[in-house]
Amino acid sequence: MPTGSRLSSRLRQLGQAGLVLVLRALGLLLRGVPWRAYPVVGWLLGRLWWYASPQRRRVTLENLRRAFPEWLPREHARVARRCYTNAGIVLAEILSLAWLSETELAERITFDNPELFAECAARGRGMLLLSAHYGNWEWLACAAGLAMRPLGVPVTVLVKRQSNPAADRWLNRYRTRWGNQVVELSQASWALMRALRRGEALALLADQRAAPENAIWLPFFGVEVPVHAFPAAVALRFRMPVIVGFAQRQPDGRYRVWLEELSHGDLPESPEGVQELARRYLQRVEAHIRKCPELWLWQHRRWKYTRPSPHAAQLAEAE
Repeated sequence: MPTGSRLSSRLRQLGQAGLVLVLRALGLLLRGVPWRAYPVVGWLLGRLWWYASPQRRRVTLENLRRAFPEWLPREHARVARRCYTNAGIVLAEILSLAWLSETELAERITFDNPELFAECAARGRGMLLLSAHYGNWEWLACAAGLAMRPLGVPVTVLVKRQSNPAADRWLNRYRTRWGNQVVELSQASWALMRALRRGEALALLADQRAAPENAIWLPFFGVEVPVHAFPAAVALRFRMPVIVGFAQRQPDGRYRVWLEELSHGDLPESPEGVQELARRYLQRVEAHIRKCPELWLWQHRRWKYTRPSPHAAQLAEAE
């Protein structure tokens, strides 16, 4: 007879596998749903998450109050609910990757200036593709892989392992459907060396919190937070081109992406250079969030670790 710990482990595994079965079933149900109905589906899924996780709801509202202290409480609540609707839409769209064709994906998410991929690929030093948990980041990675396929540039997506192994395998199956490779962040060094050797692209999201002991500190919505140093350090060490892009949802539900090369030719390979390049990336992230706050994943505890900014300290001393 299994011990208590073994029984608990088995029950947890069954629950994790059950969640994937539910997601697969939901994906089958969505197959016949027209795109114009996805906002309704997103609203329903978002409401389910809103009420099922009071703790995550509190985190969302706390984050919005911290980022936008000038707003009234009703505005925080309104954007929070829209954020959950966006998360529901993104989930539904991720589920559609089970049956979506390349042509359909190319119609649903387009790049305004895809020629930037070719310009950076021609330098032969690989490239970094940076985005954030904004809009539909999973579709964005798939679309980038398809856009660079004619250039002969494979895309490797650096990901954080999910707490649910069954969901991790399920999601990675969709991520790699059109040729992208997935590598866990713990193996980032190996993926980097391969990208440099073969002129490939590394894609990652660097907007969520970093471990304070391994991070650089930068202002984000006026509060200093720990930021991942890896992308900026790699770009400066190997002089890799850095492309930033965000999937901006349009009124008709499609996404448009404007690509920008994050210039760093003026920066030295030094701690100060790394900090400045990371700042340039984070500034782009914040600007997009301010433009359309509900498209960002506010449920993440981005401000779990903070410290007073030098500017705030100077103001306090002046008072």
